[in-house]
Amino acid sequence: LSEELIDHLAHITDLKVIARTSSFAFKGKNEDMRSIATKLGVANLLEGSVRKSGGTLRITAQLIRASDGVHRWSETYDRKLDDIFKVQDEISTTVAKALNAALNVTSAAAKQPASKGTRNLEAYNLFLRGNYFYARNGEGDLTKAIELYHQALLVDPQYAAAWSRSALAYGWQGGSGEMTSDEAELKGRNAVQRALAINSNWAEAYYARGNIFRMIVGNWAAAKSDYGRAVALDPHSEAGEYAQGFLFDLQGVLSGRFDDFIDWARRRLERDPLDVDTLYFLAAAQANDGHLEDAVGTYRRLLELNPAYAFAWGNYGFTLLFMGNNVEALTMAEKETDSAYRLAVLACIYWSMNRRSESDAALGALERGFSDRLQYAIAEVHAYRGEVDAAFTWLNRCVKGSLEYLKVDPTLRKLHGDPRFNALLRKAKLVET
Repeated sequence: LSEELIDHLAHITDLKVIARTSSFAFKGKNEDMRSIATKLGVANLLEGSVRKSGGTLRITAQLIRASDGVHRWSETYDRKLDDIFKVQDEISTTVAKALNAALNVTSAAAKQPASKGTRNLEAYNLFLRGNYFYARNGEGDLTKAIELYHQALLVDPQYAAAWSRSALAYGWQGGSGEMTSDEAELKGRNAVQRALAINSNWAEAYYARGNIFRMIVGNWAAAKSDYGRAVALDPHSEAGEYAQGFLFDLQGVLSGRFDDFIDWARRRLERDPLDVDTLYFLAAAQANDGHLEDAVGTYRRLLELNPAYAFAWGNYGFTLLFMGNNVEALTMAEKETDSAYRLAVLACIYWSMNRRSESDAALGALERGFSDRLQYAIAEVHAYRGEVDAAFTWLNRCVKGSLEYLKVDPTLRKLHGDPRFNALLRKAKLVET
């Protein structure tokens, strides 16, 4: 019900609505209203409760002015639990209309309900459990999420959102090296096709395919097209917003400047200040743009919220390494939750600290265990160590999608100026040919 309310309210013109990630952080907590409002940067709070007795639901909702605790509006709804999705849609629509009047704002047309296309409660619950692991993003969480999405699809094979979210997870697995690029592309594109066969206007499916084109295939034009389609179909949804952001990020990859993406990320964080995904992408863009102190601050914010976030400790360590702070970089890198990426970061930090045998051991373990999936990370280590020929050997084994940050990656600076580097930029279509 909370997700459905947020979705409806986000379509009200001129109303700033905090997204679910940040809103849910206060769920069930007995925190002062003014404190919550300050942390979220809002003037009003909507709170409520749901109680169940037999086949009856009692739902209360109240709008509170945070500055003085005055109730601007409240209502109680009693409904039969005959169809939970119908009740959910009805209550959220009614509350949104009431808030329109209370706040004197105008509502846009409502979109699809938060149930995302299923009327099967078992499938919906499995989908929500999958979303938990998808959002947590620790080592192995994407695999758990996919398992739950597939369980939902066994219950309801026509569940478009479960297909599209599976495709997103496959894309991230292929892009991070958790799965081979060939397997991730095959499974991800199949899941997208299944989602679009159910609903050809499903924005998240286009966003997911855009990620596959970008991170695995390396087809920037196709990625731009799918991101643009997702934005056009549903600009207010999470998929539409991220698609817009990734259009800016892709622009940065091609131009070497990330100003527009950084501006987008900051705007999104105004609406979802506790969104760790946006914080992660912002920190990476700040580092790639040379704003290392800003990146360090952003990584700290992210890791306070989610210490298990994959790749965050490692990239935090890399950023400190580029700043010349080897000791602190090592401390952060040792906390990295993704075991493979931890090896890559440690190999570079040990090398910088002149601990060559330990660097060799970490690199050797990385090559032995992950040569079929992490060619780019292995190339980064060789490049940082000044082993230019080995770096190019591994880069030439990469799929095009993994080369997307080639132009801006500070780990590869020792390769700049080599004719082979310019040839790779042309191969990846990161420069004009």
